Amino acid sequence: MRNQSLSRAGTVMGTELARVLRSGPFDLALRTAIREQGLSLEAIQRRLARRGIQVSVSSLSYWQRGRSRPERAASLDAVRALEEVLELERHSLIVLLGPRRPRGRWIDHIPGSLDHRRTFGDQAVERVLADLDPRANTRVETLHTRIDVHIGPEREERRVDVLQIVRALDRGADRLVLVTRAGPETSADADLFGLVGCRLGRRRIDREHGVTAAELLFDLPIPPGGSTIVEYSYAYPSSHVATEYERKVGVPGRNLALRVNFDAGMLPAGCTAAWRPHHDTPARTLQEVRISSTGQACLVVPDVAPGVHGLYWEWDGTSADRLVRPNLPMSAGS
Repeated sequence: MRNQSLSRAGTVMGTELARVLRSGPFDLALRTAIREQGLSLEAIQRRLARRGIQVSVSSLSYWQRGRSRPERAASLDAVRALEEVLELERHSLIVLLGPRRPRGRWIDHIPGSLDHRRTFGDQAVERVLADLDPRANTRVETLHTRIDVHIGPEREERRVDVLQIVRALDRGADRLVLVTRAGPETSADADLFGLVGCRLGRRRIDREHGVTAAELLFDLPIPPGGSTIVEYSYAYPSSHVATEYERKVGVPGRNLALRVNFDAGMLPAGCTAAWRPHHDTPARTLQEVRISSTGQACLVVPDVAPGVHGLYWEWDGTSADRLVRPNLPMSAGS
């Protein structure tokens, strides 16, 4: 009987922890996680120290009681280590530090995120975003993104289909801001269509640089901790031979599934998945990607770090040296 009671209590506690990790705030989530692990603050301090992280017991106490918040780089490193010590998923605590108390340096910023300049490396992106809400994408956490890129029989990119599941981190989560950029050979504006779970809001275009920003307004605002699913497609009319797709990510998230669908009669010679921390750093090759006989190449990233995630393929007679060159033309969402 006693063991059954303990089992039921553990289930309730696990449910409570899952709830506060979804909705926050940070101090309640940290306090609940510490209680579930049954660790004293002194024991947590020792485990952090073994990882090379120095933080005082008083700081840990202040954080879990909401009297102060981690802000300095060393404190954010401690929060990431706490996720390991408390056996939590990566980013589960760090995302709660973003827009929940937007003052001082925290305004419009989630720890670990990149601003648009470092993400895209193009001043045109800042210009098209100038009068759109800069906090829109920091009010939500991306739980899952599925991207299907369709390549035609002439090796051209025909369209990109996106399904995105997001969870609200704060009040006011009512939209996403999507940024796309065409290659230099494309002068037409992006065609945005197939919207599900959202509608098109304001749109800003820099035709000289091929950059488009658009608001995707949710059908209903999401309450803190709530989730929604949005779907959309976009395309740049072009006959140019496509050799890559890049997804530029500014905010940490989860579960990126990127699939390129080639015409079965025109398959590339090979395909590689790569990532780089931001636009002006060399790409790091992650893996060779097999292309199925029906023409699919897939990349799955469970924990999505900010930066550039991409698939790069070679046609007969082409080279993959673009993997070490930054500032590539691309189409991507942030």
